[in-house]
Amino acid sequence: MLTMIRISPPPAAIDRDDRFTHSISHPRGFTLIELIGACVLLAILLSTAVPMFAIVARERRTTEQRQFALQHAVNLLEQTRQLGWSELDPGELSVPDVDAHLKAILPGVEQSLIVQAIEDESESRQIVATVRWKDRGDQFVTPIRMSYWVSHSKETPR
Repeated sequence: MLTMIRISPPPAAIDRDDRFTHSISHPRGFTLIELIGACVLLAILLSTAVPMFAIVARERRTTEQRQFALQHAVNLLEQTRQLGWSELDPGELSVPDVDAHLKAILPGVEQSLIVQAIEDESESRQIVATVRWKDRGDQFVTPIRMSYWVSHSKETPR
């Protein structure tokens, strides 16, 4: 009597066959629709983020310009503190030219120092430093104004 022996394929072959049938019923990747959807979402996010970065950069530049203008106004007032009372006649004082570095940061910069007499007191003066510059639209921005007061007391002879 002859017996038939059935030889089964090796386990690797079975797994390989199952893998192909498994991948058809459960795909392992992204469909074209999913990829298009992801690209659309990414485009929407970028279209809102890029203008925000531009706004932040513009605000940073404006803040930096205001800080430089404020420091320049302080420097102008410090220079006038060295002047004597006789040099503080009411009117506009001459100011030194702006250096190239500040001109690069503050385009179209204009500066002024004005001495004003206080009406009630003849022995007091207000010194006002004003710094203004132009923005990218070639319009002057709100100027920086700083002031301080000086009083002159007559010395009494001994």
